[in-house]
Amino acid sequence: MKKITLLICAIGALWTFNSCQEEFLEVPPYGVYSQDQLVTKEAINNILIGCYSGLNGECNLHFDLMAGPTNMVHASIHAGDMMKGGPSKTDLSQWQEFNEWKVTAGNRFLIRYWQKMWECIYRCNFLLNQIEEATDELTAAEKAQIIAEARFLRAHYYFRLKVSWNNIPWIDETTDDVRVPNTVDNDGTTYVNIWPQIAADFDHARKTLPALQNDWGRPNKWAADAYYAKVQIFRASFGEYPAGYSEALTILNDIMANGVNHHGVKYGLQPNYYWNFSAVYDNSEESVFAIQTTVSDGINSTMPVFGKNPKANPEIKVLGLIAADGPGWGNGWGFYQPAQYFVDMFRTTATGLPFLDMYDTYSTSVTSDLGILSTEPFTPYAGELDPRLDWIVGRRGIPCLDYGIMPGQRWIRGPQVGGPYICKKWNIKDSEAGIYTYDRVNLANAINICIIRYADILLWAAECEAQVGSLDNARDLVNQVRNRMVQNSDSPDNWVKLDDGVTDAANYVIGLYPNDGSAEDAFTSKDDALTAILHERALELALEGHRFFDIIRFGKDEEIFPEWAAVMDEALPGQQIATYTYTRVPDMWCPIPTTAIDNSLKDGIPTLTQNPGY
Repeated sequence: MKKITLLICAIGALWTFNSCQEEFLEVPPYGVYSQDQLVTKEAINNILIGCYSGLNGECNLHFDLMAGPTNMVHASIHAGDMMKGGPSKTDLSQWQEFNEWKVTAGNRFLIRYWQKMWECIYRCNFLLNQIEEATDELTAAEKAQIIAEARFLRAHYYFRLKVSWNNIPWIDETTDDVRVPNTVDNDGTTYVNIWPQIAADFDHARKTLPALQNDWGRPNKWAADAYYAKVQIFRASFGEYPAGYSEALTILNDIMANGVNHHGVKYGLQPNYYWNFSAVYDNSEESVFAIQTTVSDGINSTMPVFGKNPKANPEIKVLGLIAADGPGWGNGWGFYQPAQYFVDMFRTTATGLPFLDMYDTYSTSVTSDLGILSTEPFTPYAGELDPRLDWIVGRRGIPCLDYGIMPGQRWIRGPQVGGPYICKKWNIKDSEAGIYTYDRVNLANAINICIIRYADILLWAAECEAQVGSLDNARDLVNQVRNRMVQNSDSPDNWVKLDDGVTDAANYVIGLYPNDGSAEDAFTSKDDALTAILHERALELALEGHRFFDIIRFGKDEEIFPEWAAVMDEALPGQQIATYTYTRVPDMWCPIPTTAIDNSLKDGIPTLTQNPGY
């Protein structure tokens, strides 16, 4: 990657050399900077900002549909929580490949996602190179913090590559030739493992960064601790580092006991679940590391297709509606629709606990209005439901923020393709237009995206306890998450209410796991506890960038995905979803783009080897 930078400088030098006899061409070309200009304090900090700028998926005023912060395609559509949606299967067919587990190495969105992550890593490596030559304007402490932030960001981008492709090379600031093999000695068989390098970057960051930061967007020591723990959990779950659970649990216990946000506020759960997805309550005590978004920074340049405010969250364009009276005000695309199987995960027993076996104990699905016109009568599901459902999913007969009662099919672009539900999470209120969006046409909004929030910390700790600690502790941690919904049922920002602000919009029932050894006590064995924790992660952290990767690392993919296909085949008749076949190898990883393999040639031999099964 250093060669790319040197090439830019060399082009500038070539211009000057070839035009030395013509005075007007001796002026350095516009946009080319000398080395001296790139090592000042101001320049180094500007380069660091460039490292941050890729976090929301935007680069050079263009948004990449797969590189967005919630990882909507790979984490949610690939997991089956969301249908691709839209008017037909062929519209955004590249996304449809993820819904069907038929991802190809030529998928253009996958290619751009690959390119985007490597570009972000390049920026971090470029900074780490330049800072070695930085002027004395930077103090030793400033330099150390910049390096720690850059390594944190590089590890974040590498983490996204790793969980998507697994078999990727490590390229850092010392790499001279970026054609680095992803197999040992380029043998084409034994894949390299870069988990230790990712962990080392986060480890450096957590041991260097301060607990308090002036700017919300910068990670603090506790955020780096949390991300390091996450990496160790992933390593342990894949058997690469068995001690990862124990190491992570020690760190997570410290975070829960002592962790604070950037301004010194102790981490904790916000009183209302909805506040985590409202721009009004950004950077709360629950926010551990969040991608900052804004529509009021004075940058009103236009990003092709997505409109103004490239530093906002543009993903709303994809899930916004084509109906003028709903979220998106008629300017959205109507994709990304909740699947019936996902909606059914929120059904509860009479005591408010989920059906962990999904349909074996209770086979009735949440009532769907598929095929029923908005002008025709419809009675919403009367059974017990987890109240978090109606903050995540928009369904007929239930209030949708302040847009009124969701009317059903009239708000759906292609119900026969994506089903009868809309995505409610990440939408702003109608009354917030022009405040947390630029206007009602440019939909990018200012809701921060939490990469790690405190609920995640609690559920990771529960997972570690189930693996190497106490099942009782694991139960208590899961119950802490559930208790937010249990103890605050009167709040209209916690349980969705009708217009009177008092009456529950549905039959919400949620309870805590008992500690009595009964049939509903899911924490009497390690396997049952892990099933309950995985299910709780789906309910609490839905559409936040985790689900597919959670299913894979919990080893539940070959159990969940065939069941999903069978259920969805009945829920969306005519779409032949029963033909969607998941196979652990190759489908647990994405194929490396063919163009990347072609471009990796060295001495006529590719240095990148395709993932198994492709």
